[in-house]
Amino acid sequence: MTAGVESGPLSELLASARPGGWEALRDAAESRLAHRDADLAPLGGRTLRTAPPAIPPPASADAQPYVHPEMMATRQVFVNGFHASHASCATALPAGVRFFPISTASEACRLLGTLGEGAPDLFEDLNSARFTEGAVILVPQNLRVGIPLHLLFLNHAPAAGEGSLPAVFPRVLVALDRGAELELVEEHHGEGAYLSCPVVEIRVGEGAVLRHERIQREGAEAFHFGALRAEVAQGGQYHSRTLSFGARVSRQRPRLHLAEGAEASLDGLALLGGTQVADTQSFIHHAAPHATSRQLHKCVVDGQARAIFNGSIRVAPGAQQTDAHQQSRNLLLSATAKVDTRPQLEIYADDVKCSHGAAVGQLDPDELFYLQSRGLSPEDARNLLTYGFAADLLARIPVASLRRSLRHLVLARTQAASLGDLA
Repeated sequence: MTAGVESGPLSELLASARPGGWEALRDAAESRLAHRDADLAPLGGRTLRTAPPAIPPPASADAQPYVHPEMMATRQVFVNGFHASHASCATALPAGVRFFPISTASEACRLLGTLGEGAPDLFEDLNSARFTEGAVILVPQNLRVGIPLHLLFLNHAPAAGEGSLPAVFPRVLVALDRGAELELVEEHHGEGAYLSCPVVEIRVGEGAVLRHERIQREGAEAFHFGALRAEVAQGGQYHSRTLSFGARVSRQRPRLHLAEGAEASLDGLALLGGTQVADTQSFIHHAAPHATSRQLHKCVVDGQARAIFNGSIRVAPGAQQTDAHQQSRNLLLSATAKVDTRPQLEIYADDVKCSHGAAVGQLDPDELFYLQSRGLSPEDARNLLTYGFAADLLARIPVASLRRSLRHLVLARTQAASLGDLA
């Protein structure tokens, strides 16, 4: 390794015992890390170390408050990156579906680390080098799974020195065979100061459909740097919605590859306050003709928080009759809030229907005046408009109890206690 890695903020982490399995994947990741600039400025320059298992689990690691009735019997729970078998349950899975910890998944070697677009970044390589656990979901041909599957990641950081930050590296692999259909809910919760660094790899087979809800509610002092890689085969569909509410600093890095006739939606909502930072760096590759993609990314930014969106759509040569649309919409609630947005189109075909756009603004004074003229206080009018800006993405969540929970969260974050009947 280079001297920077040997003596820098990654030295303790990479000097720890190397987990077993997936040797080729780990070798490649460690080789890249050896030649990277290990600048962890977003983490305050702190040294990373592997988070210990939370045994016995603290009260905050109790999964029960986060278990939804619709998914009581289809969940895998992980605490500090380690499988919590006592809190997991998979008794309601249809015959043929496999949903289990990645540590028992020898067949995952064939796909792990092979999916998606582009080179991995620093945090993805850290995951590949040091992940110990996660989940594998395999759905066989033409099977429609009628009940949502639940992945729940709970993180609890013990007290640590100012210069040290415990890190967790969950890994997820999802593979749907031809004609299969699945709904997946992935949640991240926690408390304390830590780094959560998940990597999710997805293969959607020919004509298969995957609906993927991703909720990030990490602790207020936590850091969340997630990567998503998805390949959608001919005629397949992948629909993802990422909701970011927690973490001191969060980053989402989705990478999608669309084959002929594939369909994808990649929506997101970030609700930020205080000094939070949320960064989304997305890439959708239309690699073949007749594919469709939609992306709507919304940010509500208050206090001194900052939202960043860099979204790129690439239409490859020969990918005729591509239909791709991207929108970045942002609401500033304070004079010190900040948004940087950069939607991008890169088109190398001439028979396409593509568009992109970005809007950054404040609440409409006319709408505020109208609501106040109908008897709402200035605060309630502001809260109602803020809730309305975010609510359309929440309304599309198919799991009813999860949808209600997130609506209450948004109402609480907008201080709209008097509007509780909207939930």
